[in-house]
Amino acid sequence: MPAKPLIDKVALIGVGFIGGSIGLALRKRQLAERVIGIDPNPHNLQIARKRKAIFSGTRDLQRGIQNVSLAVISAPVQEIPQLIAQVAEATGGDCLITDTGSVKEQIVAQVKRGTRYIGSHPMAGSEQQGPRAAHADLLEDRMVILTPSGKIASNDLKQLKQFWGGLGAHTVQMSPLKHDRIVASVSHMPHLAAAGLVAATPRQDIPHVASGWLDTTRIASSDADLWVDILCNNRDHVLKSAQRFGKVWALLCEALQQNDRKALKKILRDANAQREIAEKAWK
Repeated sequence: MPAKPLIDKVALIGVGFIGGSIGLALRKRQLAERVIGIDPNPHNLQIARKRKAIFSGTRDLQRGIQNVSLAVISAPVQEIPQLIAQVAEATGGDCLITDTGSVKEQIVAQVKRGTRYIGSHPMAGSEQQGPRAAHADLLEDRMVILTPSGKIASNDLKQLKQFWGGLGAHTVQMSPLKHDRIVASVSHMPHLAAAGLVAATPRQDIPHVASGWLDTTRIASSDADLWVDILCNNRDHVLKSAQRFGKVWALLCEALQQNDRKALKKILRDANAQREIAEKAWK
């Protein structure tokens, strides 16, 4: 824990699950003098204040963003570019801006040149929603992908790395393009597959599901509006990932059709090996 707070004043624009968790982590680790919550939903602000994820809250961005050193935007992807522009204008460039959106190319394309913005994507989340479900250890030992683009100040990048590191996460850097391609495979496509599995399960069979079905489809419980936004904004990369999945799916179905145990076993064993690699990387 630092001898003094890392940041004087942080604004959390959006205090739902992610924003609320960041606020709780800031408080637990005493990393900020003040944490201001900005959210159009008064219920979210009320819960966030009650849980002490924020010191104070407001629905007025212009009012809440004054004298802020860092603004973290946790909002639907479609809304992020406009919020970045509003924060930049209201603070006159005195505030470093980041976001937690899971799509970056379309955001970066709309950010005005010279804006103090560096994209962030915490690779942590839940199908749960709202600040009531937030928890202070969400980012502990998790990865945050930073997507600097254009001309950025080295001190701004350093500050952002320190910010996420202070919350217990480790950071990696990549381009917005590479980010969107990777998350299409490891985040967006899994959601699409989980939703498809649920939709393909006959309603009369649902009362008989077991833990395997529930574990596999957990993320299908996520907010539909949020995920439509994400999937459509990363459509090209998600479609390519879906095509790769389709090819493997076709091989599985063909092996079953031909009663080819050898081919089926190879695909299952390869999947098992990939899963073990992912488990080790996660830990």
